Amino acid sequence: MDKEHRMLEARLLQAKGLTQKEIAETIGKSERTVRYYLKEMPRPRKNPVRGSKVDPFKAMINQILEENPSYNSEILFERISKIGYTGKISVMKDYVAQIRKQMAIQAVMRFETEPARQAQVDWKEFGKQVVDGIEKKLYAFVMVLGYSRKAFVRFTTRMDQATLVACHNLAFEYFGGVPHEILYDNMRTAFTWDEEGVFKPTVWLLALAIHYDFLPKRCRVRRPETKGKVERTIGYLGNNFWPRMDGGALSLETLNTDVISWLSSIDEKPLSGFTESRSERFTREKPLLKTLPAERFDARHEIPLGVNRESMICYETNRYSVPPELIGHLVTLKVDALSREAEIFGPKGSLRRFTLKPAGVRQRVFFPEDRELLRRRWAHDRQAIGRRRVPRRRLSLTRQIDVEVRSPAAYAIFAEEPEVRISL
Repeated sequence: MDKEHRMLEARLLQAKGLTQKEIAETIGKSERTVRYYLKEMPRPRKNPVRGSKVDPFKAMINQILEENPSYNSEILFERISKIGYTGKISVMKDYVAQIRKQMAIQAVMRFETEPARQAQVDWKEFGKQVVDGIEKKLYAFVMVLGYSRKAFVRFTTRMDQATLVACHNLAFEYFGGVPHEILYDNMRTAFTWDEEGVFKPTVWLLALAIHYDFLPKRCRVRRPETKGKVERTIGYLGNNFWPRMDGGALSLETLNTDVISWLSSIDEKPLSGFTESRSERFTREKPLLKTLPAERFDARHEIPLGVNRESMICYETNRYSVPPELIGHLVTLKVDALSREAEIFGPKGSLRRFTLKPAGVRQRVFFPEDRELLRRRWAHDRQAIGRRRVPRRRLSLTRQIDVEVRSPAAYAIFAEEPEVRISL
């Protein structure tokens, strides 16, 4: 046994509580040799740790970079300077670069969410397509439950806030409940910057979250792994479902009917990496979803419109009649972004519901009840004009106007003044 092994053995025996004499007897060496083996090796000299002016602000910087790793350093420097940072910006930038490097190399660990805990939302864009005979951009709203991977898909031709919120209504009704939290990508219709440069939910999304009692969360920038479940579903939608539709005549209604059938079929297939299907896992997840409220969230656009002299309002170049008593007043038109069902509200509440005509066709829609009311009003107005006494126009008599006649002597004062000419 060489010297290094004996020295290691001696240290191990010392760690067990043996005395130097007992160690010497065990390894067959003298106590002097054992004392030499156990002599503490010289330690490297440590440099004193000096504090940095950025230390009190590291927790704040870490939180901001966690939300947005690409947060502007100049704005970050201004923010911490307002609350007491007196160091140089270069010191802060060095620390920021260090944190960003750690975040870049940090391994992303896969985790499984518990049932009903989380859902993930994103859009799939299909570019310009001829839908219902008109070329327009086509999108698909996708929501995936994190535990069961059960998905909901809705094809739309818009991607605005009203459409996003309306798709949530349909998704919750499709699942029969609401997850505790929903994770969103970097979409402007869901999150916006506030004055301090922090992302916050939009007014529409916040109102929706309060109505259904869920927590809206935004995934980390440049970290698509955090919403991998919806990303994989979107990829499968484009590779498996869309090729079946591409090349034929597209209809929005047919697309949404077919995609629900397609989702039902894949729900019965075993999940990759699991021995269960989406349907089997959803059986355990559905009872844990939050109960739907009694009423659906009102996700309709609200458009104030004036009523013209013909008792009509104009929307998307089309005209729709309203009761003639509202001529000259403002009414509110509420439009569903998905079904294009509309409802008109006057000062006394709802007036009627109807389906909007296609935008840009310049049609006039006169509801029969409005036409009869307008005919009665016209007849009443004509009778009122006929009963009204029109006064005769009085002719003004010519009156004699007294004119003061001046004598020639009154103008003598102008005779001595020279003539003034103005050149133009």
